[in-house]
This record gives sequence, C-alpha cells and structure tokens, in this order.
Amino acid sequence: MPKGRRGIRGGLRPHLDDPYLTRKSYKEPTLCPRCGLVYRRRRWQRIPDFDPKLAVGQHKCPACRKEEDHYVMGIVYITGNFFAQRRDQILNMLRNEEAKEVTHNPLDRIINIIEKDDEVRVETTSESLAVHLGRMLYHSYGGSVEYKFSDEQKLARVYWYREKKEEK
Repeated sequence: MPKGRRGIRGGLRPHLDDPYLTRKSYKEPTLCPRCGLVYRRRRWQRIPDFDPKLAVGQHKCPACRKEEDHYVMGIVYITGNFFAQRRDQILNMLRNEEAKEVTHNPLDRIINIIEKDDEVRVETTSESLAVHLGRMLYHSYGGSVEYKFSDEQKLARVYWYREKKEEK
C-alpha cells in the first residue's frame, strides 16, 4: 500500500513495519520474564494480579528485546541553556509521561537518557513515544520543536530547543 493511503479501518497505516512486532502468536498466556508483561488476547498487556504459575510459556516482549538489542525507534534531542536550569524538572516530566504512556501501550518505553555537554538525547522504543515527549516539552515549556521521520527505517527524530530569556 503506498505511503499515506487509508487502511481498512480508516486510520493511516504505517509505511514501514516494526521488525520486532511479528505476526507470530504465542500460546496464551505467555509471560515476559524480564518485565512481567503478559501476552493475552493477541497483545502484550500489564496485568497486575497475574500469577506467573498460570503462564504456559515465557518469551521476551518486543520492548525488552529492543532494549537488549538497543534498537532505538525514537530519539528526542533536548538543547538550549533553558534545560540546564530546569534539568531535574524536565527529566521528571519525561519519566512521568513515560509512565502515563505505558498504561496505554506497555511497549512504549524510554530506553536511555544520555546527557552530553549541553544536550540530552532520549532514546525510545517507539516513534509515537518520541513524538509524544516532544509535544509535551513544547506544550509545557514552549521553545521550538521539529519532527523528522526516516524514509528508510522506522525512526522518528524530535528536536526541542529553548534558550533562557535574558533578564533585564
């Protein structure tokens, strides 16, 4: 299907597939030994009161496999001297947004936060989480945000920038 065409259910279909999301079905319920997600009803879910003894098998979920292989699908670049002043506040906001997103899709996670000089790079397991974090930075703190999507691989780059205003 060409890029940008509507799918069967009316939503836009992605033009590139995630290599870690296979069409293979596991026996249900299957438990991820690393994070505790449960494969049930053809999707990975967080079931808080799930008894691990009920699992018929164990297999790592796609998010855990991406983390182990360091397969990044979204990168958020945070630059500008505004970050230095609000470092802890911004990093807490990113972690809190990740925790909220995990309730909607438990496969959306932050893989790594790398601080280098005046720049921070946040690596995520999905494009959608990177875009969401960029939107939240922009709506919370202003500045400028730019989204770039790769045509060759499933990767989103989000650039957020803000300088501190000079006080008179």
